[in-house]
Amino acid sequence: MSFLDNLFNSSASLPTEKISEMLDIDLYWQIIENSLSTADTLEQQEENLINELSLLTAEDIIGFRLRTEFFMYQSYQSELWCAATIMNDGCSDDGFQYFRLWLISQGKQIFTDAMMDPDNLAKYFEDGFNEDDLYEFEMFGSIANEAFLKVFEKDIHDYIDYENFEYFEENYPEIEFNWEEDNITTYQAICPRLYTIFIENLTHYDDDDDDDEDRSDEFDIE
Repeated sequence: MSFLDNLFNSSASLPTEKISEMLDIDLYWQIIENSLSTADTLEQQEENLINELSLLTAEDIIGFRLRTEFFMYQSYQSELWCAATIMNDGCSDDGFQYFRLWLISQGKQIFTDAMMDPDNLAKYFEDGFNEDDLYEFEMFGSIANEAFLKVFEKDIHDYIDYENFEYFEENYPEIEFNWEEDNITTYQAICPRLYTIFIENLTHYDDDDDDDEDRSDEFDIE
């Protein structure tokens, strides 16, 4: 390890006070876009993000974590939970957290469109269900922690000003649901295009399969 590496990783590079300031929003989204440019999987994006964050100062890595918390706070909404329920064929409390982390990880345009109207996600995911996995990215929430530990060998939580940053989960507003989990017809009112792609089209496909099976029974095949 070089002298500069030793200097950068020394305790002198750590904040002298706890941090409550979020990372600049443009830099935040640029880091996300950079991580997506060469990633074909979430695992590759995770690795890219850790590498990108490892180049930042301690304050900025913490700021990245806080900016993510802010977007998680903003996106804690009934309509978006409805979209997550449609796209993942159900969505628990934890599932909604992982869905929002995934949504943020997809970049500024998709996140902004979804915040304006969750049904806008239909134009990005017209093929319906993800064949590889759910629309979730649990590990995105701990990427800043991993990068901080990698660079400084310290726990990021010791440097976050929890008293002066209000956008953590314990401060989420209470959601008033305008759809019913056990009544999929209420999903359609909130996200009609997503409903068509993920529920209506799939139902028609299953019905066609059933019809094919029924017709095959009509033939006397020995």
